[in-house]
Amino acid sequence: MRADRLLSIMLLLRSHGRMTAPEIAARLEVSPRTVMRDLEALSTAGVPVYADRGRNGGFNLLPGFRADVTDLDDVETQVLFAHLGLDTFGDLGLRREVRSALDKLAAATPERMRVPSARLRDVVHVDRRRWFAEPDDVTHLPALRRAAMERRRVRVTYRSPRADRATVRTLDPLGLVENGNRWYLVAYHRGEPRTWRLARIGRVSVLEQGARTPDDAQLADVWAALRSTFESRPPPPVRATVRCPIGVEEEVRGVLQTQVATGAEGIATRARSSDHVELEAEFRLPRSLVGMCLAFGGLVEILEPDDLRAAAREAARGALERHVDGPAAQPSLAPPGTDSG
Repeated sequence: MRADRLLSIMLLLRSHGRMTAPEIAARLEVSPRTVMRDLEALSTAGVPVYADRGRNGGFNLLPGFRADVTDLDDVETQVLFAHLGLDTFGDLGLRREVRSALDKLAAATPERMRVPSARLRDVVHVDRRRWFAEPDDVTHLPALRRAAMERRRVRVTYRSPRADRATVRTLDPLGLVENGNRWYLVAYHRGEPRTWRLARIGRVSVLEQGARTPDDAQLADVWAALRSTFESRPPPPVRATVRCPIGVEEEVRGVLQTQVATGAEGIATRARSSDHVELEAEFRLPRSLVGMCLAFGGLVEILEPDDLRAAAREAARGALERHVDGPAAQPSLAPPGTDSG
């Protein structure tokens, strides 16, 4: 809609200052001619847009101009008051500021809009946590948010999934991304962008040094490129050790063999006693390995690595909670209390 585009142009000029018509057009995915017509419409409507001529010219707003946003329609107002991202801003340490902003907006909102807005909050609830999953520790999120906004370097301790202990890294933060209720720091390390999961960050120190990030780096673009690269390659294999009774060894070997990583040597016997055997191999998909081991109903135990053992423990606990009340009247694959249709 044109009204949305006009508002977007005002917001772009307020946040970026002087911009050329082609720059605005690229942001809004329209033609420069369309932008020129929109700028003329804004000027006619009383928005103080002016043009700077010359080599470094462009369009700008008069300093101090503030748009009147009280002309929100009913649905727009409802969405603002329902504000489905409140938990996200709470993680970032901004819950009080968000509530304060909404209170100020409510004070300027006509009474006819307040009741429908409250009703939307009553009928829509967002639970970002996945089933049977503990929330990540995001203690350091506010500090990392401030470091990214102030463009300052950070020193963190980080334990990667395949490392035995945490190591110290000096990072140049670009920003933070929430994906599936997991927070990631997008930061440059030795000049290359990478993602760092918040749950694996131990200590954080914000340094006085400025962050060294490319001038043209945009968080959304860098994240999209990193995600695309990650999804285009298979996850690295994991070396794991399991223990099972001698009586089911051959069956366990047969099942687990389907998950041995390509090019790996196969399943090796690490230890054997009179009643148990320990088997070791490199497996392709850790999640599938956990499922296969649990399918033996406690006969197979994952000994190493620790994070895979913890994943099996969490999966088993979740399965127990799901089945403890007995079978449902009608079997369903949906989580408890949900509509499987």
